[in-house]
Amino acid sequence: MTAHTENLDLNTGVFSPGSTSQQDQRVLQTQVARLINGSGFSNLAGISMAVIWVGLIWKDLPHEVLSVWLGMMLLLFFYRFTTHYFRLYSDESKLAIDKYIVRRWYLVSVFLTGAGWGITSTLMFPFNELNQIVLAFILAGVSASGVTYSPVAWVYFGFVGCVLMPLMIRLFYVGGEVYYALSAMTGFFLVVMVMAVYRMYKSSVAELEWSFKNEALIKDLTTATNNLERLNLNLKDEIQHGKQIELELKKARDKAEQVSQAKGEFLANMSHEIRTPMNGVIGTLQLMEDTGLNSEQKEYIETARKSADALLAILNDILDLSKIEAGKLSFENIEFDLRQIVKDIVVLYSLKAEQQGVMLKQQLDDALPDCIMGDPTRLRQVIVNLVSNALKFTREGEVKISIAVENKTADSVDLKISVIDSGIGIPQAAQETLFNAFTQADGSTTRKYGGTGLGLAIVSQLVGLMGGTLGVDSEEHQGSVFWFTANFQIANKSPQAERVVTSNNESLHFDAKVLLVEDNPINQMVAQKMLEKVGLKPVLANNGVEALKQLNEQSFDLVLMDCQMPEMDGFDATREIRKLDLRTLNSRPVPVVAMTANVMSGDRERCLEVGMDDYIGKPVQRDQLTSVIKKWLD
Repeated sequence: MTAHTENLDLNTGVFSPGSTSQQDQRVLQTQVARLINGSGFSNLAGISMAVIWVGLIWKDLPHEVLSVWLGMMLLLFFYRFTTHYFRLYSDESKLAIDKYIVRRWYLVSVFLTGAGWGITSTLMFPFNELNQIVLAFILAGVSASGVTYSPVAWVYFGFVGCVLMPLMIRLFYVGGEVYYALSAMTGFFLVVMVMAVYRMYKSSVAELEWSFKNEALIKDLTTATNNLERLNLNLKDEIQHGKQIELELKKARDKAEQVSQAKGEFLANMSHEIRTPMNGVIGTLQLMEDTGLNSEQKEYIETARKSADALLAILNDILDLSKIEAGKLSFENIEFDLRQIVKDIVVLYSLKAEQQGVMLKQQLDDALPDCIMGDPTRLRQVIVNLVSNALKFTREGEVKISIAVENKTADSVDLKISVIDSGIGIPQAAQETLFNAFTQADGSTTRKYGGTGLGLAIVSQLVGLMGGTLGVDSEEHQGSVFWFTANFQIANKSPQAERVVTSNNESLHFDAKVLLVEDNPINQMVAQKMLEKVGLKPVLANNGVEALKQLNEQSFDLVLMDCQMPEMDGFDATREIRKLDLRTLNSRPVPVVAMTANVMSGDRERCLEVGMDDYIGKPVQRDQLTSVIKKWLD
């Protein structure tokens, strides 16, 4: 049997075990409360037996002794009765009394009551054998009724020990076989009661421990449930917050789309408005080149033409960047000869390089296939941008276009195309933002060398769309190497030679009726003069309404249609033309060619969707116009 030691805390009035854990203290406090709550019958039985006992031996002992003893027992009874009846030991007490003090003195009164009964076996032991038997029975009954003190085992042990130990000693002291037997029986009864109460105590403690554990578990479960509810509420708040953020993001996206749409519309309008006067400028300059000019006038015309071309190049760069950002830039996949493209670029820029005192060279790998598949226009644009950029920042030395075959199979080839210059070079810090739009290596280069900072940004985007990689190797004052890699499919046959349109427009003469639909007087004049150069005398219409009127009155072999016009634009006019199903003498629908400043992504497709047959973007180049006329009037 394991010893269970307990100590009385004099500060709180609580008997605590040797282990001072919080749960053990709580068990002990509950046991003390149970002891007091369940000892009402024991108290009543004890005081009743005390009165009976005093009545039996009133004649045999001095009245003073019996009165004092009975008074002490009554005093202890009244204290326990008051504590029990008014529940002074519990939290429910309405009196301002420390419950722990009440509990402590209640337990002390139990010990004193047991000691009072023990006195009867020493000072009040009767000489009458019958009274002795009665006293033994009373003390046994008092011990049995004290079982209500079992919730605190050591309290009962002390109580029953104070009651029965003096009787057992007195019987043994009297002597004789009978008294020895009675003493032994008293000791046996004492042991039996102690063991029974101990089992009851252990069972009660185990039950309390399980109860408190379950209570703690329930408390933990309740806490966990409350925490879970709080988490659910927080989760609901987070979901609501997420929905709010999603709604705000949707609004921001819609706003961004509106801004992007407005930006696209603004860019389209600005492009149209800029290209319309530029068409007059460039067209007029082309017409003036065919007039009798002296050398000085030709120089002026050439200067104006270069300035217009430079302005047009900037506008085209902005449009290309806008198309790339909008994801509307399409790529062709046709056969072309990369050697011829490089040769054309060298020829194109050789004069400029010679004027700057720079050597323009090309270095092509012998393993380069004769014909590859891809978009030659976009590839040419990338190389031209890099060469133009290299020449801009190179004042002496050379610029070289290098094409190296890095890997080649039967179906594809990996190329590394480099443009190497001996120019001013690029600082390492500036290389990180070199391919960002509107960015140059140094702010001063904008003033010293010119440019918008769009060329390399467009190159970077185009190379990325081709699935390649763009890079730069450069040191300040040591020149630069701009390179990119890309994979191309190898074509099975050589590219067909492009049909060359003669630039001698005066040798081309057409006999046809052309309707020119254009609202801008300057562009009317330019287009009319260009058409007259090839023998055509167009009929003019200022808008779609006039064009339909002319088509109703007479037949035409070709219609050159502007898109943005007052009263009726070119799109609605073309739809009406197709509805009328106007036909020429050879039963062919009259060809309608868009000649417009609408050059944004999708404009060409829109023109073809409404029934137009071809498309020319402004500013109109004379050779391009001649080629289209020959295509539809040949």
